[in-house]
Amino acid sequence: QTLPAFSLTSTFAPQRRQTLAAFMSVSSDPLKDYGKIRMLQLPSNTTIPGPQQVQNAFESDPTVSSQLSLLRRGGSEVDLGNLLSLPFNEGMLYVEPVYLRASTDGFPLLQKVLVGYGQNVALEDTLVAALNKVFSLSPDAGVESIPSSGDVKPGTSKPKPAPTTSSDGSAASELTAAISDAQRAYENGLTALKSNDFTAYDQAQKQLAAALKRAAAAEAKLTGKAAGSAA
Repeated sequence: QTLPAFSLTSTFAPQRRQTLAAFMSVSSDPLKDYGKIRMLQLPSNTTIPGPQQVQNAFESDPTVSSQLSLLRRGGSEVDLGNLLSLPFNEGMLYVEPVYLRASTDGFPLLQKVLVGYGQNVALEDTLVAALNKVFSLSPDAGVESIPSSGDVKPGTSKPKPAPTTSSDGSAASELTAAISDAQRAYENGLTALKSNDFTAYDQAQKQLAAALKRAAAAEAKLTGKAAGSAA
């Protein structure tokens, strides 16, 4: 699939195991592919964590746990939104909004965003900040040096940042811009859902998918450059 589309998605884990077994999407755009089911099946020996493992990783992470405890002080309630699963660069990117209620009858407001990729998790004020932390990017990755993923796969640690060349800087700028666009689309989607504007939500999801695709392409450029330098 080369174009962004609005889809309903679900994940599958093997019986008595919590690693990811498959990812399914159903096209929901009113086009010729409407209702088409696509299944991404992972190898039986995969180590990519499933949703339950990721949720456990979120709740057991000391930094995340302490921040959630602070949010719950004063009688406020923390509501966790839907855990979104997105195939990304040979791994699975998980995103979960965190809402805060002032009381049991209060309206939930988006307070934080949880992001997980491999063994890395982050809880930040925005999607961009959480993605930057998970992928070890600086807030201004187009100017500062960023780590190259090289042969690093999901579930392994990132290497130390290395100085970027001008071409690396261009790819890094593309990655930063794509992540910013993803944050904007994500927030637009949440706003549309609150207003029950499903047309706007559909458009926001398409923009989010396109931004994530651009982010993956930019990271692939950085990966290729690093591999070429190592050779």
